[in-house]
Amino acid sequence: MALPAVVALILTLPSLVNITSPPSTYSVAVRLTAAAPPDATLENITTPYEDTAYVPLLASEYVVVNMPAWITSDRFAAEVSAVLEEQYDLDIPADDLDATFFADSYRSILTLYVSWDEEDEISAIAQAAITVLDERNVDYFPQFEAIPVRVTALDDVEVTEAAPPITSRIGPLLRLFIGLAAGVGLGVLVEYLDPTIYHREDLEGLDLRLIAEIPRE
Repeated sequence: MALPAVVALILTLPSLVNITSPPSTYSVAVRLTAAAPPDATLENITTPYEDTAYVPLLASEYVVVNMPAWITSDRFAAEVSAVLEEQYDLDIPADDLDATFFADSYRSILTLYVSWDEEDEISAIAQAAITVLDERNVDYFPQFEAIPVRVTALDDVEVTEAAPPITSRIGPLLRLFIGLAAGVGLGVLVEYLDPTIYHREDLEGLDLRLIAEIPRE
């Protein structure tokens, strides 16, 4: 019965410190605009309003709605990793950046979310991500080949400490509980499947008469 609990304890020991001192994580949220620069002719004062403003604004919404899929892709992480090495002298593999980025969009506003566990690196990661969005979008969106998309940050990059996830605190305790429950379950199963007679009560429970008993001594 104790074996599963002991195994769970051994596997959980490295993360027991997370119960009282969970690891710190940091986050950045930056709002951006993204759109191809309008190319309307403004010389003629009779140019309809929808040709000079509405169409580029509508196009901006179409651009922004496609950005989150790129931001959460493996290729975007690889591009950010390359920019970090080129411009910030930071060697962070793309595989480590895969789950770092998340994005959301509303109308023509793109919100970029960055999560990282090193406070002194997350600002550079966020800046590198903005650089990739602005300078390398034409490599992944062929429709922007003629006029690359212009990406502009509306917010400064501000790092905030994020609350640790509840799983980092209760995870070790949950694994220990599962180990104990598995041990009890195995004990009950072994007892249920064991046909051996150990005590006279086992016979009496079967309505059998006890003829003789050999003492343990």
